[in-house]
Parts: sequence; structure tokens; C-alpha cells
Amino acid sequence: MSTGPKYEGMGELAAAYQEYDRALRIRQARLGYLLGLLLIPTGWMLDYFVYPSLVRPHLEIRLWCSALLLPGFLILFTAWGQRHARLTDKGCTIIPMLAVCLMIYKSEGAMSPYYSGLNFTLVGACLVLPYTLREGAWFTIFVTVTYLAACVMHVIVRPADAVDRQSMVLFNGTLAANLYFVLGNGIICAAACHYRFIRRFEDFRLRHELDVNNKELASTLKKLKETEVQLVQSEKMNALGKLSAGLLHEINNPLNFTFMALQMAEQEADGNESLQDTLKDIGQGMTRVRGVISDLRTFAYPTSDSDREEFDIEDALTTALRLTAHELSGIKIDQAGVKHTRVSAGKTQVIHLFMNLLVNSAQASNKVKAQREPKIVIACRENGERVEVSLTDNGTGVKKEFLPRLFDPFFTTKDVGQGMGWGLSICHTIVKNHGGQIAIQSEEGQWTTVTFDLPAVTAAAFKTNPTAGGTSSAFKDTEEVAPGSIAA
Repeated sequence: MSTGPKYEGMGELAAAYQEYDRALRIRQARLGYLLGLLLIPTGWMLDYFVYPSLVRPHLEIRLWCSALLLPGFLILFTAWGQRHARLTDKGCTIIPMLAVCLMIYKSEGAMSPYYSGLNFTLVGACLVLPYTLREGAWFTIFVTVTYLAACVMHVIVRPADAVDRQSMVLFNGTLAANLYFVLGNGIICAAACHYRFIRRFEDFRLRHELDVNNKELASTLKKLKETEVQLVQSEKMNALGKLSAGLLHEINNPLNFTFMALQMAEQEADGNESLQDTLKDIGQGMTRVRGVISDLRTFAYPTSDSDREEFDIEDALTTALRLTAHELSGIKIDQAGVKHTRVSAGKTQVIHLFMNLLVNSAQASNKVKAQREPKIVIACRENGERVEVSLTDNGTGVKKEFLPRLFDPFFTTKDVGQGMGWGLSICHTIVKNHGGQIAIQSEEGQWTTVTFDLPAVTAAAFKTNPTAGGTSSAFKDTEEVAPGSIAA
């Protein structure tokens, strides 16, 4: 394919221009065929004044020309014709040019004024079709050679119905003049095709670059919006952490004094069952307050690297399952890829993370017991230097409009009095403290999947010991559970 020096070797831009050029050729070639179908037959009126004796023979030539142009026009509407536009677009100039040369041959040869029709085809190739310099040059040569052949053949093999106004001469001044003008016009048109191509390609390049830049700008704006949301979430967490730190100092000491006083009161209440029951209720309430303080501590004091340890994630999950056994009663628990998966993290915080997620899943799953068997699937898999963990339940799911707010402190989808909106906020902070990401996917009424990642032991070992390497074989047969796979 000839495309000119500025089109070759430009990768994606060249491929995009090739598609643009193909569409342009199809559109312009259809116009060229229509012009030929209109102008060639109506030329019989010119024959009536110039060559009255040749009206019928020339009309036959014109009708044959139209008969050939029509299929070429229709081919451009087919898949093959559009795919080979550089081939099918040539007919709208070549067929009329051959018809004109045939009429020149049958009339007066070099003396025929119909050579002007050849200029029509040259100008049409230049102005209507998006020809390149090479295409314009080859068409100019083809027109010149064909015209010369028609004039020579008129003298050598004179048609029976030819009209000659002057003596038969093979080469004369008129032929030389006509060849000069045809060839000169062709050279001008070829040059015009070349510079039109350059201008057309440059215009396309600028539009293409603008389109690419607009797409990149849109992508950047989208990322900026996502980053803005993350920054807002981070600021919320930082503000809550500062608040939590202040509350810890203000509440923790009075809470310890209260527990000491409660223990003394329990010792003094021996034998008084009523008072013991009351003190027991007070102890449960104080324990719940201590749990809230523990949650606040997670926000106020992120885990440091020195507090992390290497452990099997199965151990942390087993502890969390044991502590939440009451909430998980009657719910089937499936595990995939959990065994022998080791992470480097704060074990207590990971247990807390699992507990919050398991309780949420249990509460959502219990609400659909009448429709299907409640089920929770816990899956782990290694992803480079991280271990990805997912919890999927087949519970009630979450509305789409609530998904962006689930990690906001104090936001909850539970009924009034059923939750404070702390759980997922704590989970978010724990995962962030370990350098990870946590995300929620859900389909309302079907399933919910929470995915987060923790540092893998192999990654932590590699950072402290560069000679360590390889991947634990425990991950080779990890079974991945897709979101929503347990909804049925």
C-alpha cells in the first residue's frame, strides 16, 4: 500500500490512519461513481452538436460505460468492496477514461476535442478521490499512454464510421499539444494529490493526538477523583484516630478504677445472689465498654513493623471462628487455599479483622435461611508479595448506592440498635496499617464478597534477607472462589 513517507512506520497512528483512509476512499469513490453515472450518459447531447453522425455509436459506448460503473458502485456497499477500497475505488476514474479514449478513437483521433474529457478524469482523481502521489502518477501515465494509443490506432486501424476533418497524419501539432496538456494536467494533479495527502495526514495526526490526549485526560481525571475519594477516606480515618487517642486517655484510667472497684464489690457480695447478679450485669457492661476502647485503640495506634509476626493465616481464622461460633451457628463454612498460607502481620489485629467480617457475613446469611442454606466461603491465594483473602457469603447483599460508604465510620445498613457502624471502619484501618487494600463487591439479595490483602512471609523474608527467594509450594494448588459463586 502506498501511503507516502509520513505514513510509513508510525505504529498505532499509521493503523488508525489506514482505517480512516479506507472509510474516506469508500465515501469518495461512491461519489465518483455517481458523478460518472450522471455525466457520461448525459454527454450524448454534446455528441448531437459535435458528431451528429456518431450519436448512436457514442451512446452505446456511454451506456456500456454506465453498465460497468453501476456494479463498481454497488460493490462498494459489500464487505469485500469496502475491505479492498484501494482496488474498488479505481473504477470510477478508469472506466470513464477508457470510454472517452474509445470515443476519441472512433471519431477524429488527435483532432477530437473530446480529449478534454480526459482532463475531467484527471481532475476528478485529484479533487474527488484521496489518491496518493504514486497513485496519481500511475493514473497520469495510464491516461497519457491510453490517449496516445487511441490516436495512433485511429490512423493505423481507421474505424469505418470515423469523422475526419483534416488529412490523416500520424503525428501532428494537435496531437503534440493535446499530449502536452493532458500530461501537464496529470502532473499538476499528481502533485496536488501528494500535498493533499500530506495535509490530510497531518490533520488526521493532530485530531488523533487530540483524541488520545482527551482519553488520557479523562483517565487522569477519573484517577484523580478516585484519589480524592481515597484522600477523603484517609482524612476521615486520621480525624477519627486523633479522636480515639484523646478518648483513650480520658476513658481508660476511670475504666480501670471501675473494674478494681467492681472486683472489690464482688468480694463483699458473697452470699448475696441478687447483688452478685447485679454486679455481673455491671461487669458485662464494663467489658463491652472495654471492647469499644480496644476498637478505638486500633485507630489511634497503628501496628508497627516490630509488632508483626509470622503465622499461618489458618491459625488466626480458627481463633476468629471459635470466638464467633455463636453467630456462625447453622452456617456452612468452606475454606480454600487457607492451609499453610503464612503472612507477616499483627496476629491479634488479623483475628479482629476476621471476626468483624465473619459476624457481618453471618448476620447477612441468617436473613436468607428461609430461601437457601446460608454459606460462607473463605479463600486465600498468593499474589506476588501479598496474600489475597476473600470472604463470600450468600446473604442479603448490599445496595449499590451504599457500597461507597461502607467503610465510613458510624455508617451502618443494620437496623437501629443492631450496630454502631464500627466494624468495617476497623477492618479498613487494620488492612491499611498493613499496607493493603480492602474492597467490597455485592449483588443485592444474592451475595457479598470482601477482599483484602496482607504481606506474605516470602515478601517479608526477601526484604530482610535478599538471598531468600522462591514461592511456597502451598500456593500452587490454591483454589480460587469467584464472587457470587455460592449465591445459588
